[in-house]
Amino acid sequence: MSDLVISTEKVGSVSLLRLVGRLDAHGADLAEPAFQAVDHKTAVVIDLGGVPYLSSAGIRLFVALQKNLQSQGGKLVLAEVQPYCRDVLKVSGLDQFFTIEETVTRAFLELGEKNSVFTRPAGRFVYQHGEDRMGAIEVLGDIGNVLASRITPALMAGKKFSSKEYSIGLGALGPSDEDVLPLLGEMITIGGTMVWLPTDGNDTPDFLVPQQDSDSVLIRTGFNVSLAGEFNEYVEFEAASENGATLGEIYESLMALARERRPDFRGALGLAMRAEVGELYGCGVVKSPIAANAPENGKLITDPENYEKWFEYDQTPRLRDVSALICGIGVDQSADLSVFDSKYLNSAFYINPGNADSTGLKLHNHGVCFRPFPLGEKPWSLEREIQRIVNDGDFVDMRHLFDRTTIQWALIGVVYVEDFRPDSSQSV
Repeated sequence: MSDLVISTEKVGSVSLLRLVGRLDAHGADLAEPAFQAVDHKTAVVIDLGGVPYLSSAGIRLFVALQKNLQSQGGKLVLAEVQPYCRDVLKVSGLDQFFTIEETVTRAFLELGEKNSVFTRPAGRFVYQHGEDRMGAIEVLGDIGNVLASRITPALMAGKKFSSKEYSIGLGALGPSDEDVLPLLGEMITIGGTMVWLPTDGNDTPDFLVPQQDSDSVLIRTGFNVSLAGEFNEYVEFEAASENGATLGEIYESLMALARERRPDFRGALGLAMRAEVGELYGCGVVKSPIAANAPENGKLITDPENYEKWFEYDQTPRLRDVSALICGIGVDQSADLSVFDSKYLNSAFYINPGNADSTGLKLHNHGVCFRPFPLGEKPWSLEREIQRIVNDGDFVDMRHLFDRTTIQWALIGVVYVEDFRPDSSQSV
């Protein structure tokens, strides 16, 4: 039988000890040097998720460490204690002597850590606290009108750039709604800029970075989904694999961590991301989904009979090794989504046939890509890094992103969604 394995990691001000194996007399002898080496003036979390057996020798280590920590101002939290080991602590009369948390994540919250590091199969997530108040997803129009190709002038809205800091949807730039209707395409607003993919047959995205608002130069849109509220958390992500993690895997991890860490999490989040992309898969609508272009068969533009005519989509990576700005939303379909206004929730998402992944999540993401762009100096700020690449980056492309797009590294701003609601910004 293999010996106990001990690893020690410094996470912020906390020492995290991970034990894997039997914590019997022999295991306690092996673990004791690591217990003695930790900083007794701060806090220690012991991850016991890999420990199936505990004896009095191991318990004595915990008691000695707790006493040393308490005498010097530190604190001990045990996490992920397995059922047999819990029973051993109970029969020893010491289950109330220790602070015990179900997960390592909750242990860090117990210690009041606002900067926390978590490792998941997708990679490493470093969290920093942001705004306490939850945000919302605001929806202008209905994705159903896009999919049925029934956008008309009456469904268009003109928005100032300042009202749509982080958003995705269908839109265009031009002097009037009538002028842009034949050109409506995929769009994203991020970092003060709008990037869109005109449906003029050239497959060349266009963009504008305004320095001030205007009543005439507007974001013209027939469908828009925007993040409302400040970012609740900022996350630095580094993929476990050199090939990167998929967008779907990153969303899965963010939602799993939210379920563990946040009692207020309702199953939906929005995000903005400054990312290093390994492989980009995406698509773009190639005809403006206006009433005049509606399919003759009366079916949706995503119907198998129409999809090939309406979308250009990637079966192999469109781009590799690019920097990107991404905005998106996601919901966990296993959550109780009845807490949200179903009208606006259902208006924000659609199933794209080219997005073959099935993750149990429903995602909607757009991204604008640049040639590889260096990060600024630490400490990194998401907003500052977005602004740097918008102002100085070499623009390459813009797409609706498929879930299988891979991310190697990213700064992510996360909005935990309290509700889906109608767009609140005033049209011009």
